[in-house]
This record gives sequence, structure tokens and C-alpha cells, in this order.
Amino acid sequence: MAKSLIVVYPKLEAKRAYRGHTTKTYAEVLDISEDSVRRRLRGEVEFELSEITKLMYFYHCTFEELFGATRTAQAMAT
Repeated sequence: MAKSLIVVYPKLEAKRAYRGHTTKTYAEVLDISEDSVRRRLRGEVEFELSEITKLMYFYHCTFEELFGATRTAQAMAT
């Protein structure tokens, strides 16, 4: 049975997929290993502030645009 993929950061994942970036791309941008990138994307390890800042600069966007709640998550919270 295949593992179901849980997307912890849907906005970040959407940007990554749209632009065709890989874990290798993120590893180079964040100056960490690909395995470390995967652990962060799965939510096993939190992104460090410096890594978040690098991703915001890389995508030229705000924190909210990368890590903010999606409309579905906002609706479920109310």
C-alpha cells in the first residue's frame, strides 16, 4: 500500500511545483542537504528563521504567501 502524501505547507508546495523546483534547488538555496529539505517539507523538522527568510527572498514574496493558512484551513478554524 502506497503512503499518502501529506502536504504540510500547501502554499510553499504550490510555488515549488509551479516553478518546477526540486529538493535539490531548495538544498542549494538553503545551504542544507536534500534530506534536511525533505524533513522540513514533511514537517518533521521546523524551518529555521534564516531558511524562511532565504525562501521569501528566493520567491520575492511575504511569509504569508509561503506559509500562511489556506482558505480551507481558515474556514475549518472558524
